[in-house]
Amino acid sequence: MFGSSVLDVAIGVVFLFLLLSVFATTINELIFSLMNMRGKVLLLGMQTLLSDKTTAGLVSKVYNHGQVFGLFRGEFDQNRRGNLPSYVPSENFAVALLDSVASPYSEIRPRAVLDAVAGGAEVRPVAVITQEFKVAAARLAADADTEKAGKPLVSMIARAGDDPVKLQTSVEAWYDSGMDRASGWYKYRTQWALFWIGLLIAVSMNADTIGIVRQLSKDSTLRQTIVAAAQAGKDSRDGAGERGESGEPIEQRIKAARESFSDISDLGVPIGWPPGDPSAKSRGEKFTRCLDWIVGRPSMMFGWVLTAIAISLGAPFWFDALNKIMVVRSTVKPREKSHDEGSKDKTDS
Repeated sequence: MFGSSVLDVAIGVVFLFLLLSVFATTINELIFSLMNMRGKVLLLGMQTLLSDKTTAGLVSKVYNHGQVFGLFRGEFDQNRRGNLPSYVPSENFAVALLDSVASPYSEIRPRAVLDAVAGGAEVRPVAVITQEFKVAAARLAADADTEKAGKPLVSMIARAGDDPVKLQTSVEAWYDSGMDRASGWYKYRTQWALFWIGLLIAVSMNADTIGIVRQLSKDSTLRQTIVAAAQAGKDSRDGAGERGESGEPIEQRIKAARESFSDISDLGVPIGWPPGDPSAKSRGEKFTRCLDWIVGRPSMMFGWVLTAIAISLGAPFWFDALNKIMVVRSTVKPREKSHDEGSKDKTDS
């Protein structure tokens, strides 16, 4: 039974990490939403892509263009970023940027096309990139302040020939690659935020990973209860990491945070602070004794850090881990049962 006990302990710890991660993720998304972190990171990514942090440059023109301006409320002000859009489609960005460099960036011109059947000449209108746009892009490439945006544009114009559709497609791909980098920045900030939120949760709830593992190892009833809860909640928590994502109303995220906290409280895991020393009279004496009690348990402080690191990995990570461990447990349990029954039959005979 040693193998299944270890698996049950692992399931209990992983399930607790999942609940704590959902709780921390919901709080993090609530904070980031109030700070409009997605909008700030998007603006930073656009400023980096266009190498422009001025108030009258390309970035300002793009945000004030009709293709982007309609995605947020109020006037664009990079110093007041509370109303910035959290997402700008690549097509909107491409049209806004091309118009900001020189408008119009394309025009309809007639072009002679040989008629393959009659051998004569057929004239039909086609869209071509304007000469004014090419000159404007070359001017950006020649300026040291804007060359990081101008040189890619000149290169994309050369590859597109006179086809504005190809040019727009190239600009959209360029923007998508830049936003992939901005998405990485956002994930990096999210992970660090989850670590600090996780540490705060670990300390406030005394969620000590080492102490929890010890308690689960000793208490078989607690293990069975948590495993049953994990089994029951596994299917219903598909996509748990998406709770509290941007786009939900603030009230809904607060409700999700309360539900996550309630799930943790109802689980019965040994977390929380023990009652204070009744012999301490003043608040100062109580605080001093509490501090001495914490300092005298270095493993508990290390357990808090482990919990914070686990929370920073995110709910999707722990949900996948829980699924995998549950699969392993489902294969180990029948084998142990068959082995026990075989031993009993052999003894009876």
